[in-house]
Amino acid sequence: MPSVLVTGAGRGIGLAITEHMSKRGWNVYATARSDSALHRLDRLPHVHPVALDITDRSAIAALPDRLPAELDGVVNNAGIIVNGPVEGLSLDDLTEQLNVNVISQIAVTQAVLPAIRAARGRVVFMSSVSGFITTPGTGAYNASKYAIESLADALRIELRPWRIPVSLIEPGPIRTDMWADVLADHDRMTDHLSDEHRRLYASHLAGTRKLLGRMQKLAADPERVTKAVDHALTSRRPKRRYLLDVASRAQKAVFAMTPTSVNDAILAAVTTS
Repeated sequence: MPSVLVTGAGRGIGLAITEHMSKRGWNVYATARSDSALHRLDRLPHVHPVALDITDRSAIAALPDRLPAELDGVVNNAGIIVNGPVEGLSLDDLTEQLNVNVISQIAVTQAVLPAIRAARGRVVFMSSVSGFITTPGTGAYNASKYAIESLADALRIELRPWRIPVSLIEPGPIRTDMWADVLADHDRMTDHLSDEHRRLYASHLAGTRKLLGRMQKLAADPERVTKAVDHALTSRRPKRRYLLDVASRAQKAVFAMTPTSVNDAILAAVTTS
């Protein structure tokens, strides 16, 4: 049976990927932090729960000892979202955003690459439409996805001698518990801003909340992501990038062709109350 490591498998997209690949007969080594998530994963067929704090460097260094000597794939999915205007961002929160979404994903990849190379396996990164279009209020998250896009591009070229494909999955909003909580997360972020920043950005915060509510209703089925990951792990010719819907492709094309000043004006308009 082929094997794959999926990080952040306790909820959302990571859990959907784990369930899908286990049904396809893969041995899935699924990482999570909470005991409840690990117990849930343990009930799934062909799934091997791995307790892991993605930011614990010593735990990541020991990860290969808990995996097969030959690993057919790794799906770097674990991630968080830090929202808020750049001026009001806590530097600790910004550091955590980049640590979880960028540094830790590369740390995991480095740790398992010998096993991937032994199996001539695949490397998959969970990116986002946010990795090529920046929106106000999500600059920290955008930065993390831009970074992982760049690092994955470099890694893909560097691993060519071993014929190890590297793919980026670039979904828009996906219907998971993360998007179900998006308005509550926005409200918590607003509460943690200083009084002065809440006053200065009041119009923007209200507009962003309305936009998030609309996007929440348009969130796509997780099946789009699981099919893309499946293809990246199993196809003879995996894609370098997986844009999952026509709207995202059109959005990317339009933003690439439109002058930056026009894009800025549009984004400012849609995120202002």
